[in-house]
Amino acid sequence: MKKIVAGIIFLVGFLTAVSPALCQTKNFVVNGGFETKTTENLPEGWVTKTYRGTSAEFAFNDAEKHSGSYSYMIKINPPGGSVLFYTEKEIAKIKPGKKYQLSVWVKAKGLGYSPNFIAPAIRINYKPTRLSPVPTIDLMLDMKGENDWKNLTLTTIAPPDANELTLDFLLTKGTVWIDDVEITELE
Repeated sequence: MKKIVAGIIFLVGFLTAVSPALCQTKNFVVNGGFETKTTENLPEGWVTKTYRGTSAEFAFNDAEKHSGSYSYMIKINPPGGSVLFYTEKEIAKIKPGKKYQLSVWVKAKGLGYSPNFIAPAIRINYKPTRLSPVPTIDLMLDMKGENDWKNLTLTTIAPPDANELTLDFLLTKGTVWIDDVEITELE
């Protein structure tokens, strides 16, 4: 009887120890914690574009971070404009008909519409067929009244012919800190 109880205790302990590793899901986003830098002061695997004369600052931030060593800060100088921050390559190996979840930690100050009335947002979509409307997190709505880090999530289902996914942050005014970007397949 003692051997059976000891065996059960061992088994429960073993399963408790290894179950978190077995349940971890793969993050499809490369360098989503912004821990690896390029020589151009960009997160490895990420790109920025500014439009219509927009003045913006881009920096790794070790003071305002959700986890790890850094977050990535994007500050759009007055009067605002349009900045696109996105993954350098489309996210591949997407399975048709599967459910995917975007999770991102965001902190923001002074968000607003651009002079062209564009709203700050996070968008994901699929290729070759795109979803319409585009799956979007509205930062004006979701960050309203928030002064600290907030986890924002968005869940979508890949179209029947999906094989890639795109992810971009459209920023228009104020300062945004981004950290711990993940896209995972849900069971």
